[in-house]
Amino acid sequence: MGCWDCAPAPRRGILSEPKNAIASSLAKTRQSFFGRIARLFRQSLTDETWEELEALLIQSDVGVRTATDLIARVRAQAEAARVQDANAAKDLLKAELVNILKAVQRPYLPGERLLHVVLVVGVNGSGKTTSIAKLARYHKMQGQKVILAAADTFRAAAIDQLQIWGQRAGVEVIAHQPKADPGAVVYDAIRACQSRQADVLIIDTAGRLHTQHN
Repeated sequence: MGCWDCAPAPRRGILSEPKNAIASSLAKTRQSFFGRIARLFRQSLTDETWEELEALLIQSDVGVRTATDLIARVRAQAEAARVQDANAAKDLLKAELVNILKAVQRPYLPGERLLHVVLVVGVNGSGKTTSIAKLARYHKMQGQKVILAAADTFRAAAIDQLQIWGQRAGVEVIAHQPKADPGAVVYDAIRACQSRQADVLIIDTAGRLHTQHN
């Protein structure tokens, strides 16, 4: 059963209409990334096709090393099988992507524990807080007790934002004042989880760019 399959009667808002909201938010990604890949594979396979595909993967944050290795493997398979059809080459790319993902596949929350702790990290503006709300709703719908920790005490209004999402998702949020010690927030949240017998603690953190350091 999926995350949203057993939802109560829908109300308006991103959490009450998740399928439409997610589909809408991902539409631009599908049109830009997958659309450009589809256009590449409408062409005949040439050196330029493989170079453009590698560049597209790198531009889409796949990573230089991963993109280079991926294209090298797929191209070698295509040439060994004398593949000339672009659709067949696209199938080879899909299969190789699946193999890469299967190699690192693991359960989201492995094993039985007294408390699952999920630390959400990422750069500024990557959608950490709204993703936390979706995770909180997912776990709540699985019958688990969820608590959120507002450990992003750096960004203006981050605490208020998480409290709003927590209220919408129907879960408790442990928070301190802005500029408080994030470690203290997490400590209090863990104590709260222990006293309330919570199953999952999800921790919001301050976004940082790669050039920033403590």
